[in-house]
Amino acid sequence: MSPITRSIATTAVVLLIVISVLLLPAAAEYLMFHSDPERTGNVSGDAPVTGDLLWKTALHDTGYVGGGACVAGGRVYVSNWAGWPITDERGLYCLNETTGEIIWQNPIGGTGGISTPAISGGRVFVGSCTGDLYCVNALDGATIWDRTIEPNPLYWGVGSSPLIYNGTIFVNTVSDGALYAYDFDGNELWKITTTTGSYGGGSSAIYYISPAAHDEMVFFGGAGPALHCVNIVTHDEVRNFSTSGTISTTPAIAGGMVFFATDEPGERLHALYLNGSEAWNTSLHCRLSSPAVAYGRVYIGDMDKHLNCLDSGNGSVIWSKPVDGPVKSSPVVAGGMVYVTGYTGTIYCFDADCGTLVWSDDTEGFNIAQPAVSDKTLFIGSDSGYLYAFRDSPPLEGNLNHDGAVTAADAIIALQIVVGAVPAVDAADVSGDGVVTSLDVLMILQVAAAVSTHDHLYA
Repeated sequence: MSPITRSIATTAVVLLIVISVLLLPAAAEYLMFHSDPERTGNVSGDAPVTGDLLWKTALHDTGYVGGGACVAGGRVYVSNWAGWPITDERGLYCLNETTGEIIWQNPIGGTGGISTPAISGGRVFVGSCTGDLYCVNALDGATIWDRTIEPNPLYWGVGSSPLIYNGTIFVNTVSDGALYAYDFDGNELWKITTTTGSYGGGSSAIYYISPAAHDEMVFFGGAGPALHCVNIVTHDEVRNFSTSGTISTTPAIAGGMVFFATDEPGERLHALYLNGSEAWNTSLHCRLSSPAVAYGRVYIGDMDKHLNCLDSGNGSVIWSKPVDGPVKSSPVVAGGMVYVTGYTGTIYCFDADCGTLVWSDDTEGFNIAQPAVSDKTLFIGSDSGYLYAFRDSPPLEGNLNHDGAVTAADAIIALQIVVGAVPAVDAADVSGDGVVTSLDVLMILQVAAAVSTHDHLYA
């Protein structure tokens, strides 16, 4: 290759690197329970369709992973707990998203938790079994502040998963049916307490449920039993919807409606309009499995060992598929698939449209944890003590220098092939069109940029 040709090739590579980085979509993030403030569980982007295990990591020899994960900046955050009786230390963990390596652990009071974390502004917010709300530095795991909010924690403590909405952290407690609002510095902004009920010490709501928000309104299950709606500007309760049974799921808000379920004695799935009037309800025995809403459908598990898909407009059943046990896990929808676990430990992937089983795998223990999907990867914990990551095997080759990684060096080789400086090799045709072109160079650069972003974000 002449010096002029080499200079042109080098310049082209630099330009392609700049272009590929600019065109590369931002890394998908899963920032809280069910992904968004509305708690729809509807995640944008692709999701695994083959069930290939990327990694599994033991958080502790005997700890249970009962909550879901949140994902941001190439890291996964999840907590575990000891169950009952409490015998050993557990906590909040941070893992490398790509490798599953544990980066840090914070004991959050010594007994861990079942709360799904939420992350914003470099801080992780999570409830603990000791009845506290913790704020932890996402980078190094150091506790920034903690506040005791559950006056009667029993053994689950604060099982609610924090909601981050309009720069405020919202979390509810069950013993007094309260909704708390905190700023990022740990200052209590305001609090609403519903009247005393009976479940779990007071609120007529199950310990695992969490608030949802939309249009400056926060919805949460509390005493009555009832679904309460609070205006976050005035801090006033603007309406509540009374039910005959305990509020047993986190509400999901989509299409101008709110969806939630109640447990005994009134086992129903409810759909309300945002003004509080009821659109429909149907008989369904749900406990802990919060609804996901996508494609004009509601996806929810039941205690009768089924994952159900219903029309969100009228509640009619579109399909219902059997699973290996009662469903206490909350389904997540991504890439045209719906993911859920049965209580006996199997993770399922169903086609969200027709309900066909696409794949399943065993998580080696009882399971009430929530799936999370980010960066084309599914994360799920289990009572086996493991956190699992499933991701389709990468379709691209592109490792042209055989060093075990796709980097910018491989893109340079591909560009040399394009300009005829070196012979073509099959591995460079990552697009599969039978010829090595600048498109293949760009695709290799995009893969290299994604790997570099993950590996060096916290270096």
